[in-house]
Amino acid sequence: MILARRHLLAFGWLCLAMAALASCDRAPRTIRIATGTRGGTFLPLGETLARTFARDVPELDFVAIESAGGQASIDMIANGEADLALLSNHVEGSSALRLVAPLYQETLQIVVRRDVGIGTVMDLRGRTISIGPAGSGTESIARAVLGHFGLRGEDVTTRNLTLTEAREGLERGDLDAAFIVAGMRTPVVDALLSRTDMQLLSLGDPDESGSALEGIRIDAPFFIVSAVPERAYGTQPEHAVGTLNVEALLVCSERLDPSLVYRLTESLFAHKAELVHEQRLLARLDEHFDLSVSPYGLHDGADQYLRRHEPTVLQRYTDQISLFITLAALGWSAVSAFRAARSRRRKNRIEERYGEALAISRRMHAAKGDERAKEIAALHALHDSVLADLAEERLDANEGFTVLQRYLESQLARVEGPSSGGASERSDERPSREAS
Repeated sequence: MILARRHLLAFGWLCLAMAALASCDRAPRTIRIATGTRGGTFLPLGETLARTFARDVPELDFVAIESAGGQASIDMIANGEADLALLSNHVEGSSALRLVAPLYQETLQIVVRRDVGIGTVMDLRGRTISIGPAGSGTESIARAVLGHFGLRGEDVTTRNLTLTEAREGLERGDLDAAFIVAGMRTPVVDALLSRTDMQLLSLGDPDESGSALEGIRIDAPFFIVSAVPERAYGTQPEHAVGTLNVEALLVCSERLDPSLVYRLTESLFAHKAELVHEQRLLARLDEHFDLSVSPYGLHDGADQYLRRHEPTVLQRYTDQISLFITLAALGWSAVSAFRAARSRRRKNRIEERYGEALAISRRMHAAKGDERAKEIAALHALHDSVLADLAEERLDANEGFTVLQRYLESQLARVEGPSSGGASERSDERPSREAS
């Protein structure tokens, strides 16, 4: 009795464990989107995308998570801490990354304090500047720009600050300038330029051939010469400011399920109007994009979605396939007609040989002496001729041929055997015509 209770208790625990495992299997998997720091455009954009994806893929959970940006986001995907990420296209990443879609262009905006006399990039020498979080895309752009103008580590004091920290540093006077890479009208820049003591620094005239802006692109081909339009931030800037743009990309791990990436890509473009309402930066989102803007190859799932309207191989070569089938049918008909004609010719030749054999047999049985010997020789010749026709494929080795052959052999056996000339020889013997 005690043993039975123990078995029953063990069975109960087993059932509970199996139920717990089943419950775990049904629990939604969380898809994490690495974005950027607070105050920028990546984090709110990632949150918008997470909500949109969750509506179209309800069996999964989507969450936007903060990242220092750039290399930090790449590392998060490599370490399995994120599945998707928002990156600038100039950031050198892992070969394990794949593109889902380019989203919009980010703009380098260098905010400087008016009271420190910074009019050109060279005036940053000896200044304290924020270049974004360590490992971020902003940091790599800032170092590329400073390096192009010959400003090295000892020439400027750089600080790796978040957007919020950079804003506070400028407002307190602890910083002289801050490199900010974000979508146009990003909140932090908007707040800074609403003050009269802040302005944007120009990197050169975007319309001037051979300007410093074009020179930067020699070492950084993913940079795009651009400008912050006049009065883009209310009263600022008073004149267009030459700067650089980069493409903001939605990327993912190459290991992400192609069917899931297909659905995410479909969701992204299907809800463009709604997304633009929340994130105006996505106004130029377009599935007909140039792949050269990305250093990463397109994910198979995204590629399948973008090619969904392309004709299949069968559809693409329908005319050629139809022509081939028609020619094959004509060829088969010609071959069949040729075979039928050849079969008729062989059948007619068999019947001709039958006729010859019957005629010789009648004359042979009616003749005597030399005439009889002559007909016997003709019968031998006919027998040899029939074999020659078979060897040269002028006759088929079918039942008709077998009957003819047996008839010729039987006639020759009668005239050349011991019963030759006997009463058994009947001139009215005929080969069976059934096989003809």
